[in-house]
Amino acid sequence: MQWPIFIAYTAIVWLIFVKLRLLRLTFAWAMLFAAAGPLIFFFVLMAMNFYHPGTSDVQVLHRVVQIAPRISKPGRVSVVVVEANAPLKKGDLLFRVDPKPFQFEVSRLEAALAASEQSVPELQSALNAAKASRARAQAQLELAQMTYERQSDLLRQKVVAQATVDNAQRDLDAARQSEAAAAAGEEGARLQLESTIGGVNTSVAQVRQQLASAQDDLAETVVKAPCDGFVSNVNILPGQIVSGAAAVMPFVCDQEPDERGKVIATFAQSAFLGVHAGDEAEVIFSMYPGQVFPAKVLYAVDITSGGQIGVGGVIPTITGQTAPPRFAAVLRLDDPNIRIPAGAHGSGAVYTDRVPFAAMFRKGLVRTDTIVNYLAWGT
Repeated sequence: MQWPIFIAYTAIVWLIFVKLRLLRLTFAWAMLFAAAGPLIFFFVLMAMNFYHPGTSDVQVLHRVVQIAPRISKPGRVSVVVVEANAPLKKGDLLFRVDPKPFQFEVSRLEAALAASEQSVPELQSALNAAKASRARAQAQLELAQMTYERQSDLLRQKVVAQATVDNAQRDLDAARQSEAAAAAGEEGARLQLESTIGGVNTSVAQVRQQLASAQDDLAETVVKAPCDGFVSNVNILPGQIVSGAAAVMPFVCDQEPDERGKVIATFAQSAFLGVHAGDEAEVIFSMYPGQVFPAKVLYAVDITSGGQIGVGGVIPTITGQTAPPRFAAVLRLDDPNIRIPAGAHGSGAVYTDRVPFAAMFRKGLVRTDTIVNYLAWGT
């Protein structure tokens, strides 16, 4: 709002030529003041915009935690304890999801774990049986080998017929195959027994992991406050189906001490370069007409959403922005305990140590705006 400068200049001219009559209004004086006014206004406006930038967009933002039950499958709400806008402490109960389906899964997996742990000794017994089977197969192979060799010697002495040797050869081949099968069975039984992760049998470890996941699901049916704060609105009712895929209520956490008093101010790109960390600032809000809150710039954010290049396999298309970009700076009020609700909107200015004459005009405009807020107060 630059109109107060025009009013002030007009008032000065009126005082000089009309009210106080310090000078006689002539054509020369009229031309001088007509030319000097726009020049002075242009200089002041330029100095304010570059060295003491103002903004009509000061916002109070607050981080909100989206509450959703962290369960692996949908569940039915059994009870809702929380009330809207009631102060809560971290760990207070918000609502419960019916735990019966999740308890059933935990019980099933507990039984499966007991059976899996019982199977480990059975695997040892299976390995012992496989070793015994292989020992028998090896004994039969040795016997078949000895029989074949003896029959071959008798065939060379022409004591037995060729058919007898052929039968011994078939018995030897069968014994070799039986011994190979027994060796494979022993190796398979050994692998099943020795298959471990961290010293635990893999089948047991797998069931334990499934049981831990099911127990976590069961624990997550009790939804608690993540921090001190309040729920702004409660829309869920008992019987409603909820899941981890969608939030069911917003939880507003109390601000940490280092976050209190922070506000976000956005500036046009033509004035943003005049904003630096450590600069003095002033902020006004329509809910506090007539008041000016001193602040300080914490840091400036040198990027907007329009300056982001998306990740993808397609070459990005550079298009013009429909609206001029505005760059943000984070300010901290000198008094962080002022009650300013999140979502409040105001205006303000940042002051540098350059052209202090223009800073006086900027401060005058800020104070004019906060006084004008009286006109809209309560509407």
